[in-house]
Amino acid sequence: MQTYYSYNYRSERYRWFDSNPVRLISNLLWVYICYEICRLAFIFENWSLYSANLSWHTFWTLSLGGWRFDTSAIFYTNSLVILLYLFPFHFKEKKWFWMLTKLLYVIINTACIIMNFADSVFFEFRKHRTSMAIFQEFKGDNNLGGIVGSEIAGHWYLVILTILMTIFLWKCYRKPGTPVKPLKRYYLTQVISLIVMTPLAIFGMRGNTFFTATRPISVNYAHKYASEPIQTGIVLNTPFSIIRTVNQMAEKTPILFKDEAALSAVYSPVHVPADSLVKREKNIVILIVESFAQEFVGALNKDLDNGTYKGYTPFTDSLLQHSMYFEQSFANGGFSIDALPAVIASIPRMDRPFVLSPHSLNHINSLASEVKKMGYSTAFFHGADNESLGFNAFIKQAGVDRYFGKNEFVADPRFGGMKEFDGKWGIWDEPFLQFFCAELSKMPQPFMASIFTLSSHHPFAVPEKYKDVFVDEGLHKLHKCIRYADYSIKRFFESARKQPWFDNTIFIITADHASSKRTHEVYFGEVGGFRIPIIFYDPSGELPQGRQPGIVQQMDIMPTMLNYLGYDKPYIAFGKDVLNTPVEDMWAFNWDFYPQYFKGDYVMRMENQQISEIYNYKKDPLLKENLKGKMPKDIEQDMFNHMCALIQSYMQRMDKDEVSIKHE
Repeated sequence: MQTYYSYNYRSERYRWFDSNPVRLISNLLWVYICYEICRLAFIFENWSLYSANLSWHTFWTLSLGGWRFDTSAIFYTNSLVILLYLFPFHFKEKKWFWMLTKLLYVIINTACIIMNFADSVFFEFRKHRTSMAIFQEFKGDNNLGGIVGSEIAGHWYLVILTILMTIFLWKCYRKPGTPVKPLKRYYLTQVISLIVMTPLAIFGMRGNTFFTATRPISVNYAHKYASEPIQTGIVLNTPFSIIRTVNQMAEKTPILFKDEAALSAVYSPVHVPADSLVKREKNIVILIVESFAQEFVGALNKDLDNGTYKGYTPFTDSLLQHSMYFEQSFANGGFSIDALPAVIASIPRMDRPFVLSPHSLNHINSLASEVKKMGYSTAFFHGADNESLGFNAFIKQAGVDRYFGKNEFVADPRFGGMKEFDGKWGIWDEPFLQFFCAELSKMPQPFMASIFTLSSHHPFAVPEKYKDVFVDEGLHKLHKCIRYADYSIKRFFESARKQPWFDNTIFIITADHASSKRTHEVYFGEVGGFRIPIIFYDPSGELPQGRQPGIVQQMDIMPTMLNYLGYDKPYIAFGKDVLNTPVEDMWAFNWDFYPQYFKGDYVMRMENQQISEIYNYKKDPLLKENLKGKMPKDIEQDMFNHMCALIQSYMQRMDKDEVSIKHE
């Protein structure tokens, strides 16, 4: 005798639109409607901030982008509801179980509505959506309850709207329903529904698929849809902003200097133009080469292997003979997403990537945003999927005019399209650099453009036609990719030399970060692990050539170039102008596991706002002898003061969104 599971259902005939997945989707649809109502309420509550530039077309653009962030927030906050709803056991249809699910659904989403409405009120004070930093900011504030109470009274209409939306969710909720069918078939369909919905829910939480991006969208990604930073408030929602900044709360700011005057006397990121400026309308081209560690460049390692080391970059070696580079050069971070803020906007990694921090929605200055005021056209190129690493969002935030990715390359019939796809990350370096050169020739001069290469990345492959040309060398397969990247750069320069803009261009070659594939002891550890080349090549010969004394870092590129071009407006950049800084005052900074500050022959580390270690990294590259307390006190105190001033200035300015200077 066959067993059936009976359920009081309006129709015995099974219909797909009455299945549990469809019922669940309809419940989530009601939440989408609530989020859009919250977005409209947010706009009207802050109408004075948006009325001047908000057309219907702009609203729909922002709203369509916002649905992506709504999706992430809705799937995150309703993840338990989704799991309970699709739970593959028939007792979920019993009243106590679906009532529990319904209560969770209404309570969770009402809480999200309240968060969005509260942010609508407080947005005018902060100019960006609330993040986890709010809990640190108001920690210990005993007056918070009074503030909230007065705001509730003053915005009674939002309270009424919240109640109405809660009733709406309660009334529209569709409980699980099961048609009459064999019990084993019931379990089979429920398990299949759960299996199908699980990856969809994960993709919803991420805001993208694993196939289009390597990491989930972050709050910084809202810049992709906004034409100005304040519009990110419309794109984002508060639950998403809080969820995405969990574990991203800012470090406690070291307060060594009690007032702004004392702080600025030691360090200030405000760059004021010199009295006498020389205007130069030079094009700027920046090549950021994936994993292009200093160790791989033979000309920068003439003493390795008793002077026999050749490296893997013959073209870069030849270019160095006609370029400006410095005795010491460092990356400001250890990951690809740290590179663009440092190189393009002179923003260092400060314990965590800027683009993943609670400060990522701040207004910023960048090399692109400032040269545009001098009449420059700007562009950025990256051969991966257009959403890879969220670069396109940061590039838009930085004020770059155009973004070129894999999509644009494939659409151009001149370069082979998807035949040049490496099967993993994006377009091979050689064809994409040729595409880069061709697009530069279409840009009006003067221009500033940057490219981020990708072929020197795991799984360490080269195009099939070069498999017998660039073979595995040394201990790591990466070395053949470095040879291929160097060859691709050579081919780029061969094409660029034929262009009319070549002689009027400054080329900067650097890396996103160093490499973990190290083969020489001097590059082991936390100093060698940040060494990258930073090369300035000027075909006209106006820049100094050869090795220069001193220290350069990625975030020095922006102020050095702006000052060299004769930019006549003040701006914010956390780095220095290496062409106008005395050697004894040159420094570098990075923060991976701990703050690390370089000056002269020494590197200093800090823990718990105290000096923990000091090493002479030139004589002791493996950092074996801690010199804390054993070196001149004035040198030690000077380094400590400057490092603390840098961190304090960064944190305070980021907290107040004072990392840009707006010009009329």
